[in-house]
Amino acid sequence: MSLADELLADLEEAAEEEEGGSYGEEEEEPAIEDVQEETQLDLSGDSVKSIAKLWDSKMFAEIMMKIEEYISKQAKASEVMGPVEAAPEYRVIVDANNLTVEIENELNIIHKFIRDKYSKRFPELESLVPNALDYIRTVKELGNSLDKCKNNENLQQILTNATIMVVSVTASTTQGQQLSEEELERLEEACDMALELNASKHRIYEYVESRMSFIAPNLSIIIGASTAAKIMGVAGGLTNLSKMPACNIMLLGAQRKTLSGFSSTSVLPHTGYIYHSDIVHPGCPPLQGHGDHCV
Repeated sequence: MSLADELLADLEEAAEEEEGGSYGEEEEEPAIEDVQEETQLDLSGDSVKSIAKLWDSKMFAEIMMKIEEYISKQAKASEVMGPVEAAPEYRVIVDANNLTVEIENELNIIHKFIRDKYSKRFPELESLVPNALDYIRTVKELGNSLDKCKNNENLQQILTNATIMVVSVTASTTQGQQLSEEELERLEEACDMALELNASKHRIYEYVESRMSFIAPNLSIIIGASTAAKIMGVAGGLTNLSKMPACNIMLLGAQRKTLSGFSSTSVLPHTGYIYHSDIVHPGCPPLQGHGDHCV
């Protein structure tokens, strides 16, 4: 057999192996597609309640009711026997912190729902207002009437003047279509739910902050009650926070990704809640973990 014949035989064997591999891959494709379909959100539902179920859940109502009960009565350190984890209110605080994480996830789901529905009317708005809550408030304010961008006092409380100008110019040239009354009602329902969930989240933050001097007085004095409440919530409680390595604590609350199409230079790596606390943020770059010396 000549060298050319051997080369041709090798090529034929390689082609047969590739065909066999492709058949195997084709058999596995349906399973992969099924997994992808399960992980993706179905945003085609008529109502936001079909995908966002936290607001009407029993767990949400029970935790918020307990928070209101404990807000009305101030706990005293003398009433707690043993470790602070043994106090009944501590369990409520941990559950409240965990609830804020679920609220954040729910707000992301609702934002995607609103963005998907409102893209029919104003598809460019998503890129002009990247912040989720600002986008939701803007959609609620504008609705079908994009002319409301001009001289709108409510919109000026949501967006900067420069952003309003860009939104107004873009709205005058958009190719979006008018929404029906039913579609507008669904959007308003989703916007109201998102804003109410956000208000509940801030209510929880206020409650937890008011109890931080009782739960973690030393931590609250060092980094502030607000930051202490946030890192304890992300860590999953005071006990988990105390067992966490210092290198991980500084990353609590860090941004993991940037919006596509926007510069990532403004997002500082390895910076979380502690970086933005009052004890660190006013300092010079070396204290913030950047740079070599103060000028």
